[in-house]
Amino acid sequence: MSQQTEAASAPLKKSDVLDEVRAQTARELGIGADRIAEDTVLKELPGADSVRLLRVVAQVERVYDVEFEDEDIFAVRTPGELTDLVLAQAGREG
Repeated sequence: MSQQTEAASAPLKKSDVLDEVRAQTARELGIGADRIAEDTVLKELPGADSVRLLRVVAQVERVYDVEFEDEDIFAVRTPGELTDLVLAQAGREG
């Protein structure tokens, strides 16, 4: 079963979504997920730029089968805020 299918069929928990956001961010930026906290400002991470952060958002959208409005994406500053956006868009608070 693919990661997207598993994520779409299972109830979302905030901690799981946050872990996925941190993992996607770490993978894109080539840093350890342990360097990324819920309240870390994404733009301040090593190697972060708008293109890389948009790739993170696009991957998170694919994993959770959601689509964000542009203004919502550009308002996100931290992994916690992106997590909350996923939960709100999926219509399932966790």
